[in-house]
Amino acid sequence: MGSITVHSQLNSKNHYRMNFFFRLIYLNFLVLSCFPDEVVNYNSGTIIGKFYMALLNRDESYFWTLFWKATLIYFGQCLLLATSSFVTWLLYISMRKNLVTSLHHLYFRRNAYYQLNCVDSTGIDNPDQRITQDAERFCSVLTNRVFPYILISPLVVAFYTYKTWITAGPFGAAIIYIYFIIGVVANRLLVSPLTKWTARVERAEGDFRYKHVSVRNNAEESAFYSAADFDKHECNRFFNTLIRSQLNATLWKYPAQFLQNFFDYYGAVLSYLIQVFPIFIFNSYKDMDPAALSKQISNNAFFFIYLINSFTRLTDMAVSVGEMAGYSQRYLKRVFNLVEKRFFLLFLLFLFRKSTLLITGSSGAGKSSLLRVVKKLWKPRSGEIIRNFSHMNTMFLPQRPYFPPGRLSLRQQVMFPRIESEIPYMEILYILQSLHLNHLLTTCGGLMQHSNFEWQNTLSPGEQQRLSIARVLYHRPSLVFLDEATSSLSIQAQAEVYYLLGEHGISYVSTGHRQSLKDYHQLELHLEGEGEWRLIT
Repeated sequence: MGSITVHSQLNSKNHYRMNFFFRLIYLNFLVLSCFPDEVVNYNSGTIIGKFYMALLNRDESYFWTLFWKATLIYFGQCLLLATSSFVTWLLYISMRKNLVTSLHHLYFRRNAYYQLNCVDSTGIDNPDQRITQDAERFCSVLTNRVFPYILISPLVVAFYTYKTWITAGPFGAAIIYIYFIIGVVANRLLVSPLTKWTARVERAEGDFRYKHVSVRNNAEESAFYSAADFDKHECNRFFNTLIRSQLNATLWKYPAQFLQNFFDYYGAVLSYLIQVFPIFIFNSYKDMDPAALSKQISNNAFFFIYLINSFTRLTDMAVSVGEMAGYSQRYLKRVFNLVEKRFFLLFLLFLFRKSTLLITGSSGAGKSSLLRVVKKLWKPRSGEIIRNFSHMNTMFLPQRPYFPPGRLSLRQQVMFPRIESEIPYMEILYILQSLHLNHLLTTCGGLMQHSNFEWQNTLSPGEQQRLSIARVLYHRPSLVFLDEATSSLSIQAQAEVYYLLGEHGISYVSTGHRQSLKDYHQLELHLEGEGEWRLIT
């Protein structure tokens, strides 16, 4: 004897903790490649002053020595830049792999994808976009525009601060630091709104894309309704929302971009202002000849500009962090924190092995909701669900048949959701023949051949329901729940389906409105709404 007892107030609320790991070796390689790059940068920056000295002294031999040395330096610099870029992309691939895999684990764990897409209408928007696009952009910004600078910047800043200090004194270093502090404060004031608007733009992009996907998936239904004008109006409405969000984001990005460009370019002028201290105030180079002085001025300018550039790269990185925060905010702040859903139901139901039950009731009485409870898609806030049948030995057919995309073969559609299995070729052929689906073998070119079409868009509603029944006959569960799974079939085809279920020894629970369904069930549970029900034998 089997039994199901449900006394519940449903509440769908789950908490997930996200963990993702990336390969540390890539990060180590990135750091190791940055150090030689900075050494080469130093040598390439200081060799310019030596060129000035060689030219002013008319020393041809020294000039050619410098020329070949500079050639090797810049060759090495290009090689190191390519290596750093290569390692950065390896790190990006590794991070995206781990992040998306972790998100997939959480998304498909305990039917969270069902809760997010079907139940939680006020929670996370466009979870598919967050996994496919936002995660990609997050990893791209982090590895290409944040990691390469933030890892090496402290040492670079310390070294060039020291070089600035010994050439321009504390006043020169202080000017650069004040310059940086002003930039940080200004960026802080401008980046916070930019983060918010970046998240809003991404949400509007997802809504606009989803609307067009909806039109594509429901084009025939829309055409029957002559809904072209309505769908055009809605597409334009979503698009206008997107444009407004992009305009607001652009308006906030304008001052941030101005400040970023100002700090990028004004640093060159500031570097010459700092030359005032060693040349005019301290008279540090009064004994130098013009050639040596030109070399020293060139080297000083390089030290000052590089220190300023190191700081401006940090301020530029703040804009990237703001953009990255906009992506992360969309899936880290509220991801998988599901909104509470409530549903009241009180009944006691006994199912005997080999018995059959029909659940009836008016639309909205709770027939499909009851199956969601049994399937544990909706979790009880109080009370309990007691099932003494195995989850692995039970099957559910929803109202809308589901055929995964990807141009799968007919065998894969029949065996769904099983991924790998031995192929009982003759058994599948017998099932298809018994459900009058032999013509599908011709349509797709055979049982094993991948189709050149998508099943969901090609099969008629009746064919979709019969192919769904074929899955039940293939898997042979002890108990199957059919949520109006024969509503598109003729009375005769419906009778054949229930005969085949009985022939295969499969107990079933059905929901539906047809009077003819009563002929194939021993018990009827009629839901009257508001928690009222009647059991009819």
